[in-house]
Amino acid sequence: MTHLVLIDAMNLIRRLYAAQERPYLPLSDQLTESTRQQLMKNTTQAVEKALRTIIEQCQPSHLLLVFDSQQATWRHQLYPDYKANRSPMPAILQQALPELQQHILQLGIAIYKQEGYEADDIIASLALKMRQHQQAVTVVSTDKGYCPLLDSGVKLYDHFRREYLDEAYVQQKFGVPSRRLIRYWSLVGDSTNHIPGVAGIGPKTALELLQLGDTFTEILQHPDCPKAMRVKLTDHKTDIQCFLQLFQPRTDLELGLNLQQLRYPNQEPTHA
Repeated sequence: MTHLVLIDAMNLIRRLYAAQERPYLPLSDQLTESTRQQLMKNTTQAVEKALRTIIEQCQPSHLLLVFDSQQATWRHQLYPDYKANRSPMPAILQQALPELQQHILQLGIAIYKQEGYEADDIIASLALKMRQHQQAVTVVSTDKGYCPLLDSGVKLYDHFRREYLDEAYVQQKFGVPSRRLIRYWSLVGDSTNHIPGVAGIGPKTALELLQLGDTFTEILQHPDCPKAMRVKLTDHKTDIQCFLQLFQPRTDLELGLNLQQLRYPNQEPTHA
C-alpha cells in the first residue's frame, strides 16, 4: 500500500536546532568556529535520530522533506506584515543548511522546495493530489495550519508530542471542526503569523457566528446574526477575504514530482 509521509522540514529542524543551541544562549552569535561546528554536528545527529523515529512510527513507502522558500512568498506580497514578528533563521543554521540537506539525501530521503512558496503550499498540493487517488498521506508537523487537511482524510503527526492529531483534537482546541478552521482563524486572527483578525471578534463570538452558516454569506443572511455583527463583517469584508487567502494553503501547485522519485529508501533521492 502506498503511504506518502510529508515532513515540514524547517518546523522539525528549527525546533531541534533550538534545543541544541539552548546551552549557548545568549551568546550563540559569538561562538568560535569549532563550537559552531560542534553545534551543527549535534543538530545533524538530532535530525537524523528524529527522522529515523518518524520513519519507524509512520512506516512510509514514500517520503519527502519539504523546505520553505528562503525568499518572500506570495503571502508576503498579499500581506506585507505576514509573519513580521518571526525571528529569522539563526545564522549558524542558515549557513550549515546545505550541508545538512546533503546529509538527509545520504539517508535516502528526498527533499524539495520551490521558491515563492512555503512548505504548507507544497505539502497541501501533494497531499490532496494523493487523497484524490485514495492514497494514504501523513503530514509531520507541529504547525496547526495543516489541521484543515484533516477534512480531506490526511493524517497529521506531531513528532514532539509523539501523537496523531485528529478531529477530536481540533474540536477540543479550537471549538470547531477542521472544515471551519480557516474561517475561524480569519475572524480571531493568529499571533504566530502576525494576522490580526477582526477587531472586536474573539473566540466566543467567532464560534457563535460560525454556527450560523458554512460561509460568510450564509452567516450574514441568517436571521440570528446580530445587526452589529453584520455591520462589522461587512466593514471588514476586504480584510477577511485577505485573511482567508493567507490561511488557505495552496493546493494547485504543479511540482513536477512523481511517486518513483519519492520512494523510501531511495538510492538517488530527489533534491529539487
